[in-house]
Amino acid sequence: MAEKRFPKLDGRLARANPGWHYGPGRGCGGKVFWRLMKTNIILILAMALPAFGEQGGKDEALGKGIRLAVVQQDANPGKPAENRNKALGFARQALEQGAEVVLFHEEMLVGCVKNLRELAEPVDGPTTLAFQNLLRGSQALIIYGLTERDGDKYFISATVVSADGVLTNYHKTHLWWNDEGPRHEPTFYQPGDRLVTFNVKGAKCGLMICYDGDFPEMTRAYANLGCSVLFWMNNRQSRGHAEVQDLACRNSMIFATSCCCGTDESGRVCRGGSNITDATGRLLSEIWDHEGIIVTNVLPDRVPDLRAKNPWYRGQRPDLYR
Repeated sequence: MAEKRFPKLDGRLARANPGWHYGPGRGCGGKVFWRLMKTNIILILAMALPAFGEQGGKDEALGKGIRLAVVQQDANPGKPAENRNKALGFARQALEQGAEVVLFHEEMLVGCVKNLRELAEPVDGPTTLAFQNLLRGSQALIIYGLTERDGDKYFISATVVSADGVLTNYHKTHLWWNDEGPRHEPTFYQPGDRLVTFNVKGAKCGLMICYDGDFPEMTRAYANLGCSVLFWMNNRQSRGHAEVQDLACRNSMIFATSCCCGTDESGRVCRGGSNITDATGRLLSEIWDHEGIIVTNVLPDRVPDLRAKNPWYRGQRPDLYR
């Protein structure tokens, strides 16, 4: 989906009544003077206000902030080699478009299959190494959904990879329990016990996985930690902008949200709905019903001011919520 394009601002101010001298005693009376001044002030404001409102779009178009890419990829459960190779291709395309962070979906490598423990990898396993090699000579990051094996424990992980290796690794803290088989996550996995943050170009970022985000306390907790960008990966039938908008708006949080598409392990159709949403809840880019990449710029440096003026954030009373 193409990024939103903003119209170029015409910087020329209209010139009203060029033959007049503006001032009492210089060819016009005081009333005429103030009437003409009022006309010019209105003209100036008419040009200045659109410029103020469009500055965010201009900054995004000029490449300021952070350039995010979200990949929407078929679920393809139980085929890690195929999924890895496809993901490498998508990541390469995103990097060619200037992406500084590339996000994939939850359990991208393995999916929800009964033999997931046989297919799980360590955090520094072949998929991480493949992404690391792809990032050589780059400052970009790749975040992917790993079915992680750590000794005799297994985790649903969001692994952040740089050219130097694993930057950080988040374990899903809220395990989905209202299902059977591989979707009954407590049967197979350990829950994480902490939130994880990392920095991108000076902006503090957070990570959450699918069911985590269904608890609004998670987004609020990351906001309270000072995060301006939240990366939310999912493996379900869809996770569109409608489920992100309120969280983004109430917490002045930029969201990059990924979800799989195609069909899952039960043959259910996954529409995806991967999206990038700004800190006001405005949709920047979205993709449904097919594989692909969305890429756009976001402006984390604006988040602190937005949050300070946000009545749904600033008015909170955390001392009462214990």
